[in-house]
Amino acid sequence: MDAAVPGTLVWGHAALAVCAALYLAWWWTFFNPALPKAMGALYAMGVGFILGAVAFGIAAVVLLAMGLGALAGAPQVGGAAPGWVFAVGGVAAYAALAFVTVRFFGRPVTTELLLFVLWAALELAVLNALMGAGMLFGGAFWLLAGVVALVTAANLVCYVLYFRLPPVPSFIDGAAPLAIVGVLAAVLAAVIARL
Repeated sequence: MDAAVPGTLVWGHAALAVCAALYLAWWWTFFNPALPKAMGALYAMGVGFILGAVAFGIAAVVLLAMGLGALAGAPQVGGAAPGWVFAVGGVAAYAALAFVTVRFFGRPVTTELLLFVLWAALELAVLNALMGAGMLFGGAFWLLAGVVALVTAANLVCYVLYFRLPPVPSFIDGAAPLAIVGVLAAVLAAVIARL
Protein backbone atom coordinates (compact mmCIF):
# COMPACT_ATOMS: atom_id res chain seq x y z
CA MET A 1 0.00 0.00 0.00
CA ASP A 2 1.29 3.46 -0.90
CA ALA A 3 2.21 5.42 2.22
CA ALA A 4 -0.13 8.20 1.05
CA VAL A 5 -3.20 5.93 1.22
CA PRO A 6 -4.55 6.02 4.78
CA GLY A 7 -4.59 2.58 6.36
CA THR A 8 -7.75 3.64 8.19
CA LEU A 9 -9.61 3.26 4.88
CA VAL A 10 -8.53 -0.38 4.67
CA TRP A 11 -9.30 -1.10 8.32
CA GLY A 12 -12.57 0.82 8.10
CA HIS A 13 -13.73 -1.40 5.25
CA ALA A 14 -12.55 -4.50 7.11
CA ALA A 15 -14.58 -3.37 10.15
CA LEU A 16 -17.57 -2.78 7.87
CA ALA A 17 -17.26 -6.33 6.51
CA VAL A 18 -17.22 -7.71 10.07
CA CYS A 19 -20.20 -5.49 10.96
CA ALA A 20 -22.20 -6.90 8.03
CA ALA A 21 -21.26 -10.48 8.98
CA LEU A 22 -22.36 -9.97 12.58
CA TYR A 23 -25.57 -8.23 11.48
CA LEU A 24 -26.23 -11.20 9.18
CA ALA A 25 -25.62 -13.62 12.07
CA TRP A 26 -28.11 -11.64 14.18
CA TRP A 27 -30.60 -11.71 11.31
CA TRP A 28 -30.16 -15.49 11.00
CA THR A 29 -30.61 -16.00 14.74
CA PHE A 30 -33.75 -13.93 15.21
CA PHE A 31 -35.54 -13.88 11.85
CA ASN A 32 -34.96 -17.27 10.23
CA PRO A 33 -38.44 -18.81 9.92
CA ALA A 34 -36.90 -22.30 9.82
CA LEU A 35 -35.48 -21.92 13.34
CA PRO A 36 -37.37 -21.97 16.63
CA LYS A 37 -37.69 -18.68 18.49
CA ALA A 38 -34.31 -17.72 19.96
CA MET A 39 -34.22 -18.36 23.70
CA GLY A 40 -31.61 -18.85 26.40
CA ALA A 41 -28.05 -19.13 25.12
CA LEU A 42 -29.14 -18.66 21.49
CA TYR A 43 -30.91 -15.43 22.44
CA ALA A 44 -27.82 -14.20 24.31
CA MET A 45 -25.63 -15.09 21.34
CA GLY A 46 -27.98 -13.18 19.01
CA VAL A 47 -27.80 -10.12 21.26
CA GLY A 48 -24.00 -10.46 21.20
CA PHE A 49 -24.10 -10.52 17.38
CA ILE A 50 -26.07 -7.26 17.13
CA LEU A 51 -23.98 -5.53 19.80
CA GLY A 52 -20.85 -6.60 17.94
CA ALA A 53 -22.36 -5.34 14.66
CA VAL A 54 -23.03 -1.94 16.26
CA ALA A 55 -19.49 -1.76 17.69
CA PHE A 56 -17.85 -2.69 14.39
CA GLY A 57 -20.21 -0.36 12.50
CA ILE A 58 -19.22 2.58 14.69
CA ALA A 59 -15.55 1.63 14.33
CA ALA A 60 -15.96 1.48 10.54
CA VAL A 61 -17.49 4.96 10.38
CA VAL A 62 -14.80 6.42 12.66
CA LEU A 63 -11.97 4.80 10.70
CA LEU A 64 -13.40 5.82 7.33
CA ALA A 65 -13.94 9.38 8.58
CA MET A 66 -10.32 9.46 9.76
CA GLY A 67 -9.23 8.27 6.32
CA LEU A 68 -11.35 10.94 4.64
CA GLY A 69 -9.79 13.54 6.94
CA ALA A 70 -6.30 12.37 6.01
CA LEU A 71 -7.12 12.51 2.31
CA ALA A 72 -8.55 16.02 2.68
CA GLY A 73 -5.05 17.14 3.64
CA ALA A 74 -3.43 15.44 0.62
CA PRO A 75 -2.57 17.49 -2.47
CA GLN A 76 -5.60 17.48 -4.76
CA VAL A 77 -5.16 16.65 -8.41
CA GLY A 78 -8.65 17.82 -9.33
CA GLY A 79 -11.91 16.30 -10.37
CA ALA A 80 -13.23 15.59 -6.87
CA ALA A 81 -16.40 17.04 -5.40
CA PRO A 82 -16.23 18.74 -1.98
CA GLY A 83 -16.87 16.31 0.88
CA TRP A 84 -19.98 18.14 2.09
CA VAL A 85 -21.76 17.17 -1.15
CA PHE A 86 -21.96 13.56 0.07
CA ALA A 87 -23.27 14.51 3.51
CA VAL A 88 -25.96 16.77 2.06
CA GLY A 89 -26.68 14.28 -0.74
CA GLY A 90 -27.05 11.44 1.76
CA VAL A 91 -29.54 13.39 3.87
CA ALA A 92 -31.51 14.48 0.78
CA ALA A 93 -31.51 10.95 -0.66
CA TYR A 94 -32.74 9.51 2.64
CA ALA A 95 -35.57 12.04 2.88
CA ALA A 96 -36.60 11.47 -0.74
CA LEU A 97 -36.45 7.68 -0.50
CA ALA A 98 -38.35 7.63 2.80
CA PHE A 99 -41.09 9.72 1.19
CA VAL A 100 -41.22 7.67 -2.02
CA THR A 101 -41.18 4.26 -0.33
CA VAL A 102 -43.95 5.25 2.09
CA ARG A 103 -46.10 7.23 -0.35
CA PHE A 104 -45.88 5.02 -3.42
CA PHE A 105 -45.05 1.58 -2.01
CA GLY A 106 -46.68 1.72 1.42
CA ARG A 107 -43.42 0.58 2.99
CA PRO A 108 -42.98 1.62 6.64
CA VAL A 109 -39.67 3.38 7.28
CA THR A 110 -37.16 1.20 9.17
CA THR A 111 -33.53 1.60 10.19
CA GLU A 112 -32.31 -0.32 7.13
CA LEU A 113 -33.16 2.56 4.78
CA LEU A 114 -31.02 4.94 6.83
CA LEU A 115 -28.18 2.41 7.01
CA PHE A 116 -27.91 1.68 3.31
CA VAL A 117 -28.29 5.32 2.23
CA LEU A 118 -25.59 6.41 4.69
CA TRP A 119 -23.42 3.49 3.56
CA ALA A 120 -23.72 4.59 -0.08
CA ALA A 121 -22.95 8.23 0.74
CA LEU A 122 -19.90 7.22 2.78
CA GLU A 123 -18.57 4.85 0.09
CA LEU A 124 -19.00 7.47 -2.62
CA ALA A 125 -17.24 10.03 -0.41
CA VAL A 126 -14.30 7.63 0.04
CA LEU A 127 -14.05 6.91 -3.69
CA ASN A 128 -14.30 10.63 -4.47
CA ALA A 129 -11.56 11.47 -1.95
CA LEU A 130 -9.28 8.77 -3.38
CA MET A 131 -9.85 10.15 -6.88
CA GLY A 132 -9.21 13.73 -5.70
CA ALA A 133 -5.92 12.68 -4.12
CA GLY A 134 -4.84 11.02 -7.37
CA MET A 135 -4.97 7.49 -5.95
CA LEU A 136 -7.96 6.29 -7.96
CA PHE A 137 -8.31 7.22 -11.59
CA GLY A 138 -11.35 7.89 -13.79
CA GLY A 139 -12.17 4.41 -15.07
CA ALA A 140 -11.65 2.71 -11.72
CA PHE A 141 -13.58 5.45 -9.93
CA TRP A 142 -16.58 5.15 -12.24
CA LEU A 143 -16.52 1.35 -12.10
CA LEU A 144 -16.51 1.29 -8.29
CA ALA A 145 -19.05 4.14 -8.04
CA GLY A 146 -21.28 2.20 -10.45
CA VAL A 147 -21.00 -0.91 -8.27
CA VAL A 148 -21.97 1.14 -5.19
CA ALA A 149 -24.95 2.58 -7.11
CA LEU A 150 -26.06 -0.90 -8.28
CA VAL A 151 -25.77 -2.33 -4.76
CA THR A 152 -27.76 0.63 -3.42
CA ALA A 153 -30.48 0.08 -6.04
CA ALA A 154 -30.60 -3.65 -5.20
CA ASN A 155 -30.82 -2.79 -1.49
CA LEU A 156 -33.73 -0.45 -2.23
CA VAL A 157 -35.56 -3.18 -4.16
CA CYS A 158 -35.06 -5.61 -1.27
CA TYR A 159 -36.20 -2.94 1.18
CA VAL A 160 -39.43 -2.31 -0.74
CA LEU A 161 -40.18 -6.01 -1.26
CA TYR A 162 -39.48 -7.16 2.31
CA PHE A 163 -43.01 -6.83 3.76
CA ARG A 164 -44.65 -8.10 0.55
CA LEU A 165 -43.04 -11.53 0.56
CA PRO A 166 -43.89 -14.77 2.37
CA PRO A 167 -41.70 -15.65 5.41
CA VAL A 168 -38.81 -17.57 3.78
CA PRO A 169 -38.37 -15.28 0.75
CA SER A 170 -38.73 -12.27 3.07
CA PHE A 171 -35.96 -13.65 5.30
CA ILE A 172 -33.69 -14.15 2.27
CA ASP A 173 -34.62 -10.71 0.94
CA GLY A 174 -33.60 -9.15 4.26
CA ALA A 175 -30.31 -11.04 4.36
CA ALA A 176 -29.20 -10.34 0.77
CA PRO A 177 -28.22 -6.66 1.27
CA LEU A 178 -26.15 -7.54 4.35
CA ALA A 179 -24.27 -10.23 2.47
CA ILE A 180 -23.67 -8.04 -0.59
CA VAL A 181 -22.47 -5.03 1.42
CA GLY A 182 -20.21 -7.26 3.52
CA VAL A 183 -18.59 -8.80 0.44
CA LEU A 184 -18.20 -5.41 -1.23
CA ALA A 185 -16.60 -3.96 1.92
CA ALA A 186 -14.06 -6.80 1.94
CA VAL A 187 -13.36 -6.25 -1.77
CA LEU A 188 -12.90 -2.51 -1.24
CA ALA A 189 -10.53 -3.15 1.66
CA ALA A 190 -8.43 -5.31 -0.67
CA VAL A 191 -8.59 -2.79 -3.55
CA ILE A 192 -7.64 0.18 -1.35
CA ALA A 193 -4.80 -1.80 0.24
CA ARG A 194 -3.27 -2.19 -3.24
CA LEU A 195 -3.47 1.49 -4.22
